[in-house]
Amino acid sequence: MAVFVILAVCSFILIYVWFQFKFTYWSRKGVFGPKPIFPYGNIKDVITRKSQFFQPYCDIYFKYKHLPYVGMYCFHRPVLCVNDLELAKHILVRDFEHFQSRGTYSGGEGDRLAGNLFNIHGTVWKKLRLKMSPSFTSGKLKIIYPIMVKIANDALTYADMLHRNGESVNFSELYGRYAMEIIANIGFGVECNGFNYAKSEFYDRGREYFDPRTLYWTIIRGFAFIAPDTFEKLKLKRISSRIENFFYSLVKHTVEHRKKYSYKRNDFLQTLIELMEEQDKKGVTNRIEFPFTMDDLAANTMLYMIAGYETSATTGQFAAYQLARNPHIQNKAREEILGVLHKYGGQFSYEAQNEMVYMNMVLEETMRMYPSMRAIFRRCTKDYQMPGSDLVVEEGTLVFVPCQAFQMDPEIFPEPEQFDPERFTPENKAKLHPCHWMPFGEGPRKCLGVRQGYIQSKLALVKILQEYELQLDQRTLVPMRIKTTSLVPQAEGDVWIKLRRLDEIKTEA
Repeated sequence: MAVFVILAVCSFILIYVWFQFKFTYWSRKGVFGPKPIFPYGNIKDVITRKSQFFQPYCDIYFKYKHLPYVGMYCFHRPVLCVNDLELAKHILVRDFEHFQSRGTYSGGEGDRLAGNLFNIHGTVWKKLRLKMSPSFTSGKLKIIYPIMVKIANDALTYADMLHRNGESVNFSELYGRYAMEIIANIGFGVECNGFNYAKSEFYDRGREYFDPRTLYWTIIRGFAFIAPDTFEKLKLKRISSRIENFFYSLVKHTVEHRKKYSYKRNDFLQTLIELMEEQDKKGVTNRIEFPFTMDDLAANTMLYMIAGYETSATTGQFAAYQLARNPHIQNKAREEILGVLHKYGGQFSYEAQNEMVYMNMVLEETMRMYPSMRAIFRRCTKDYQMPGSDLVVEEGTLVFVPCQAFQMDPEIFPEPEQFDPERFTPENKAKLHPCHWMPFGEGPRKCLGVRQGYIQSKLALVKILQEYELQLDQRTLVPMRIKTTSLVPQAEGDVWIKLRRLDEIKTEA
């Protein structure tokens, strides 16, 4: 027993000394940074679930924004937090060849759903992005647009039912179900009937992915982010087998069904099926240079869910919250909606929604305040001399750009806590620095689905605004608080909205 205690103490001392040496990385390079805490580095509040994952980096920006960059630690791993807009532009755009990787776990035998476009880099990433880009053209969006309109109508019907029963609407849940239904239809080729049933496994497994239910999975995802090489070697998974097996089996079954019955559908899944079939026809050599297997297909379908859900579900619920808090903005948005629909004879066409410019401004202001990703991260893929500095960022170093901090900086956006869509008039947008507003990222790795994100976020809200006035329910927290456990911003206690029919308001008047 005594020997075991001695070995344990010696091991702890060695680990502690090793960490303390690692914590001198930035000081040895002459880079200032806040003091790290053993063993967390600068992310103790994240690991103890007191803060959302990217919040420490945004906080550091406001504390040290007079510095062009700050050195931090994610456990023992050094992270360079970039505060300067021009440096951010260099890293994300001009000098992209040095920062092609996001630095995340890119998958392997241990995780069938991780090897997607978001995680991979290099030649395979370039080829896959090129192949997937046509799925997000305006032509493709017009084809899938009727599916989105139908699901927006389903969301309105769901809201109607709750209103008739005298209930307020949980917009966090409504927009979550709405987003999942679109993703299930377009991304997975199935209908999950999320508005018709109290429980939908597709919806439940998706929500479980975005809001890990245990401390274990929170820590696991943190390690997958800071030590992707270790995850690759150990073949570990970032998500539970229950989530992985559900989505992988769903995709595999749908693909096999379409092949068996020669069935094709104009959706995202079909694009991936055709890409896999194209690679199979080109032979072994091409599969080695650019592999695209069932695992890759399932992983990129999962990415469609991740990207599509976080943007529309987050933006929709917070836009509803702000419109309910600001009746004058809500009225202006409704006036535009009714005017555009009158112009198009009441038809909710693709062209009609494109002309709802003020609604887009509402969404852009919402994404400024509540971006689905608080920071953009890149891993240095070859040594990089920081412009105007002696600092050389070494290959493998993680770099953070705290985009939400930029978007909430009063020197960039005066009175940042005030919801004001006028910040995003065409004239005002033209004056913005490229890195002032980046909810979809920036540079060659900017999100492919920007246009779909706008449409998807907008449709259900527009449908409801046509019929109802939105008022905050007393269960909605004011000011808003964000959950610390979720990967993307989610309202603490959810966004609850009371609906009043417009025709009833006119009658009362």
